[in-house]
Amino acid sequence: MGGNGLRSALGLHGRKHLISLVGGGGKTSLMFALARALPGGVVLTTTTRIFAAQMKLATAVCDVNNLSSLDETLTQFGSCLVVGEVQGEKAFGVPPALPGQLLARPDVDFVVVEADGSRMLPLKAPAEHEPVIPPETTLVVPMLGIDALDGPIGAVAHRPELVLSVIGDRLAVVGERCSVVGDRLAASEGQALTPKEAAVLLTHPHGGLKNVPPGARVIPFVNKVETDEQLTAARQIAYHVLRLTPHASRLTQVVLGAVQSDRPVREVHSRVTAVVLAAGQSSRMGQVKQLLPWGKTTVLGQTIRNLKETAVYDILVVSGHEADKVETIALREGVNAIRNKQYASGEMISSLQTAVRQLPAWVTAVLVVLADQPMVPPEVMDQLLFAYWQGKGSLLAPVFDGRRGNPVLIGREYFAELLALTPDDAPRVLLQHHPADSHLVPVSSAAVLHDLDSPEDYERWR
Repeated sequence: MGGNGLRSALGLHGRKHLISLVGGGGKTSLMFALARALPGGVVLTTTTRIFAAQMKLATAVCDVNNLSSLDETLTQFGSCLVVGEVQGEKAFGVPPALPGQLLARPDVDFVVVEADGSRMLPLKAPAEHEPVIPPETTLVVPMLGIDALDGPIGAVAHRPELVLSVIGDRLAVVGERCSVVGDRLAASEGQALTPKEAAVLLTHPHGGLKNVPPGARVIPFVNKVETDEQLTAARQIAYHVLRLTPHASRLTQVVLGAVQSDRPVREVHSRVTAVVLAAGQSSRMGQVKQLLPWGKTTVLGQTIRNLKETAVYDILVVSGHEADKVETIALREGVNAIRNKQYASGEMISSLQTAVRQLPAWVTAVLVVLADQPMVPPEVMDQLLFAYWQGKGSLLAPVFDGRRGNPVLIGREYFAELLALTPDDAPRVLLQHHPADSHLVPVSSAAVLHDLDSPEDYERWR
């Protein structure tokens, strides 16, 4: 992922970006954090309003009606807050057309716009007239504070009745938290928000995606994530966000962080596909090992079930030998399968190459899983995913007692090289070719070192 600074996490490569911040839970804090993180001339502004106390955080302030000194201010300070008329403790916002005009100036590289107001609450749904997003926006960041999960919706949300309406519209189910009466949602503002409901709000066309201009990227930001408990909850939100937008190629990732801390970005979650290699002939075993019984299912079935308990985005089984039986197991477990017709030649690498060629552009990495490792626990596979999302590298493998094992994770930047490998190669060749870019993740399970190569292995591990 190339590191997890704010600029990298939000994909702000190059210059000339217009970023609009919406939602609740720290928009102003993120705006000023970006002013510190971005290079060149950075203009901060708002299309709503900003408090005088918040204005004091700016290195310099310019009046929208007097921008003659903006170039000099940017040269001296690097950033400047542009506001409208100041009345009492508030300053009014600028016209929606102005941020685009500012970005067109040669001395301005980035414009960051607070395009929404939330009365300093961690959660909100926009009213009819909100948010006011400039049409030239290239990135929209819907925000939510993780403390939105801490109390009753009525206490943590700006416009709680709209929050409840948005949640009910997307979930459209009768559950333990709400009931649908006619076309209206009946729910209590005294109930707390769940991670899935938070994800619904971030991705709803009347929530975090409202008024997003065509062509703009969208990266939700879950803020104030500081403790391990908060990180666990934020990961659940990210999990649901990516699944509620399965074909939204412009929503490619979710940032988890705490912009006012020394770790503004904790993790950047993206879509990772688990590729289960199940095409082999099991010549050393003497029978097809992925079809052997394992508990209440099969070896392959248990491997899939373990993966379904992880944070991986989706699961793709590659069949070959005994393809019909392998694909039947995949279907029974509710995952997709594709067939490797060249499995007899370099089964492992040809199967992985078959899968990678099928992946959509929004999949950022593959977790390469051996079908005959049903004993690798879900938490070990999650450790690889979390290390990837923490920016520790795009070539990852588990290590136990000083020995490297499986599964391995391979980022998209290595897909072209992977597709060029020969049938005699294995995925681990990439780690050998790029030792400086590889990262070994210490794990507590020896299962990563073993697969079911022989009847003795099978009897020992089952």
